[in-house]
Amino acid sequence: MVSWSDETSEDSVMNISSSCDGIIQLPATMHDPNFNGTDADVNVLCEHGEPAERFVAFEGMHTGRRFIGCAKKEGINCGVVQWIDFEWPDSMEKALAKLWDMYEEIKSARTNDNLESSFAIHNLTEEKKKLQENYDSLYADVNALLDAQQQRGLELNNQKEQKQCLDVKIAELETVVGNLKAELAKKEEEKKKVHEDYDSLYADVNALLDAQQQKGVELNNQKEQKEYVDVKIAELEIVVGNFKVELSKKEGEKKLLQKYETLVNLTGAQANVIRNLKFNHLKEKERLTEERLKCSITFLSFKSLRRR
Repeated sequence: MVSWSDETSEDSVMNISSSCDGIIQLPATMHDPNFNGTDADVNVLCEHGEPAERFVAFEGMHTGRRFIGCAKKEGINCGVVQWIDFEWPDSMEKALAKLWDMYEEIKSARTNDNLESSFAIHNLTEEKKKLQENYDSLYADVNALLDAQQQRGLELNNQKEQKQCLDVKIAELETVVGNLKAELAKKEEEKKKVHEDYDSLYADVNALLDAQQQKGVELNNQKEQKEYVDVKIAELEIVVGNFKVELSKKEGEKKLLQKYETLVNLTGAQANVIRNLKFNHLKEKERLTEERLKCSITFLSFKSLRRR
C-alpha cells in the first residue's frame, strides 16, 4: 500500500510496497500541461526508488484518468504507481471502449487502404518498369532500323537504278503495245473488208433470191444457189482461218488473239445464223415455188377442163 505524508522530507516520502508480479504496466498517455512532471509537494517513489511522474492515460477505458507512474524511460519500467482519478462509470467505460474499437476499426481500415494503395503503387511501378522495358526495346529497335537504313543507302541507290531500268523496259513495252495497236487497226481494216465481202455476198444471195422469185427458177437451180452460198461462206471461213493463223504467229499477243477469237466466234455465229436463215429462206422459197407450180398446174388443168 502507499502511505501519504504532508511533510516533504525523505522520511515522509511515499513508500510503495509491490512485487514484480503485481506491477501494472503504463498505458498510453497524452500531454496535459496542467498535470505532468513530478510534484514537488508530494514526493512519490516508484519501485526503483526514484520520484514518480504524473501522466494522463489515453488508452481504452482508462482514457482521461490521471495517474502517477514510473518515470524511467530506459530499461524496465515498473508501471503505474497510483491512480489519481477513480474508475469511470460503466456507461462511460463502455462508451470509451466502443470509441476505441471504432478507432481501431478505422485504423485497421486505413491500414488496409494503405496496403491496397501500396499494392496498387507496386503494380503501377511494375507496369512502369514493363513500359520502360518496352520503351527501351522499342528505342533499340528504332535505332537498329535507323542503322539498317543507313547501311542500306547503297541498296536504295541500286533500287533507283533498277527503277530507271524498269522505266526503260516499260517504255519499250509501251512501244510494243503501240505497234500491236497499229497491227490491230490493220486487222480491223481487214475485218471491215471481210464484212464488205460478206455484205456483197449477202446482196448477191438476196439478188439471187429475188431473181428466183421473179423467174420461177426450179428447185435444182435453188440448190445450186445454195451450194454457191455455201461456197462463199466456206471462202469467208478460209479467210478468217488465215487471219487467225496470222494472229497466232505473233508472240506476246495472246490477249489480242483472245479478243479477236471472240470477235471471230461472234462473226462465225452471225454467219451461221445468217446461213441458217438463208437456208430456211431458200427452203421456204422452194416450198412456195412448189406450191406455185402446183397452183399453176391446177389452174391450167382447171382451165382445160373448163374449155371442154
